[in-house]
Amino acid sequence: MNRKTVLSILFLIGFMTNSAFAQSLEVVARIMPPDPDMSGIAVTGGRVFLGFPRHADNHKGCALAELKNGKLIPFPNKEMTYPSNRPYKDWLVSPHGMTTDSKGNIWVVDDGKRAGIDGIPEGAAKVVCFATSGKVLASIPISTPVLRQDMHLNDLRVDLKHGKKGTVYIANSSFGTTPSLLVVDIASGKSREVLENHYSTGIQKGYVAFLEGEARAYHPNNITLPSGGADGIALIGNRLFWTSITGRGLYSISTDSLSDFSISEGDLERVVRYEGDRPSCDGLAEDSDGNIYFSAYEQMALVKRTPDGQFKTIVRDKRLGWPDGLACTSDGYLYATVGQWNRLPGFNGGKDLRRPPYLVVRVKLK
Repeated sequence: MNRKTVLSILFLIGFMTNSAFAQSLEVVARIMPPDPDMSGIAVTGGRVFLGFPRHADNHKGCALAELKNGKLIPFPNKEMTYPSNRPYKDWLVSPHGMTTDSKGNIWVVDDGKRAGIDGIPEGAAKVVCFATSGKVLASIPISTPVLRQDMHLNDLRVDLKHGKKGTVYIANSSFGTTPSLLVVDIASGKSREVLENHYSTGIQKGYVAFLEGEARAYHPNNITLPSGGADGIALIGNRLFWTSITGRGLYSISTDSLSDFSISEGDLERVVRYEGDRPSCDGLAEDSDGNIYFSAYEQMALVKRTPDGQFKTIVRDKRLGWPDGLACTSDGYLYATVGQWNRLPGFNGGKDLRRPPYLVVRVKLK
């Protein structure tokens, strides 16, 4: 092979790489301080909603907002999204994961935790449903004895096929070392914790990940990377899928079993299915074709898993240092919030390495 041919091949590879990855990532918004770093995202009817939790940064800004023309508009109103002296049940303390149901309503899980403040007060941890008009359709507290003080209610999915008004499934990654799943019956408000510290929801021993190219090993007494148990969650048909943020396995369970409060813990454990390994990730998304999308932070990429277990890199870009919340839309876009949680002082010897802006991005899937 002569030199000219080699150069032509290298040029073609470079062109294909740029076309397949960097050129296909579209920046939807650049968010600068004093606005805080975001996490959750929900997209419905062409409208984009963002959540700004306070568990890592107890900011005084808006906790839930709609993105309009590049600006953040408090949603549903300022009273519910800014810090308040009202009862905790009446405002959003630390909204984290977000999703939409099959009717287009917006669901938010409030983990109820604020950085620098001990404990999760009663009424602070809850699941809230909004119509796109801003009307509160449901507000369900996660209360003791189900609520534990080390719970980190991370992300959620809503299943309208089970229960009189539906069932909510929540991934609890835990601020301590007791991750689990929560199941909430919308009609009664009854909740249940399952798979506590199960191998499928727990922290993988000996876990090592690469954050922006740097190796970080998980040590419980010296945390140098965002860590915890059950985190990413996806609902496809009658199966719920989840991942641990400190682990590489993908697991699933039938929602027929999970939604049934009469089934014992032991019986639930026996029907958990290991679906194989996947990229280290934070958030998940799913589409109507049964594909699951991963916020693959090690690869600085967004990755698709097809129903038959095949993987494909959708986009890779150096700006995807910590892709967080994901949302897949019916018009064929995958949205992502690109937080910089891995750069927080707590993971970097007390140094805040975040460099705004914080990005909201999307990529066309089809």
